[in-house]
Amino acid sequence: MWVTPWKLDANALRATFDELRAALGDPVTFQSGADALVHDRKAIASSLRQILERLDASRSRGSGPVTGMVHEFHPKHEATRLYGLLESLHQGWRRHVLRVLGERKVELAKKLLDSPAPDLLRILGRDDDENAHSDLIAWLLNPARAPTVAPAALHALVEKFAEPAKWIGNIDRAVAKQLVSVRREVVIAREYADEDDLRRIDVVISGADFVFAIENKVWTKEHTDQTRAYWEWLEPMKCLRGGILLSPSGLEATCPDFKTVSYLELISCLLAGAVENKLEPSEEVVLGSYLKTLATMLHHIARGML
Repeated sequence: MWVTPWKLDANALRATFDELRAALGDPVTFQSGADALVHDRKAIASSLRQILERLDASRSRGSGPVTGMVHEFHPKHEATRLYGLLESLHQGWRRHVLRVLGERKVELAKKLLDSPAPDLLRILGRDDDENAHSDLIAWLLNPARAPTVAPAALHALVEKFAEPAKWIGNIDRAVAKQLVSVRREVVIAREYADEDDLRRIDVVISGADFVFAIENKVWTKEHTDQTRAYWEWLEPMKCLRGGILLSPSGLEATCPDFKTVSYLELISCLLAGAVENKLEPSEEVVLGSYLKTLATMLHHIARGML
């Protein structure tokens, strides 16, 4: 049976596929358990390459005023295969989210995303602003501000460190005595001769017998061995100490003593308390608003894989 061929602008179609192929070439870091996603990226890239080769071959046979048109191009097989690969990638991402959050947190996240709380960072045009993200994270990790969210989130974060039970005990005692300090932009040294150029840690959380630093990277990478310098500041302290490098996709720190946390893992930490206890109204607004910012960010990361 004869099927009418598609009439497409080959130049426009090729440009679209070139953008897809470029996106597939960008490095995307995931936590363990996402190997299938990496495999799918390679398979999709291979399928795109085959389609581009066919487009080039079809275009090279053109002549006259219709050189830019594809003649007799029947992409049914390629399109079906590509659709299947894209769907597999989408489902792989969904499985990855479910594996990190678990069913209860996924359901809670859906409720908070459906709440009337607006995405304040996006409204203010600061959804890509590292300082704005760090400000909200510091608020949500402060037991004095977020009494339901913060203690459980701190427990979940220090599970990354050695002796987590000891960490949790120290945190609980500090919370009970209202002695948890959450500080932003903590200056530890001058980076260069210029007095205005200071080395700062994004968030420092401490109590009488523990301290840990959080370096937050939104769309940038660590520079000038930041985490190594921060560990040099932390290491001499006579208490439990730790470091976390936080980023959307879970970048590795240059200092092995800094543990990696992705934004998806951060969401899991922030939801831990709310799964078991009722949120204060202010917590619900701030957490719901920030989840909307993070959901949009993670959507862009997942879409960048396609």
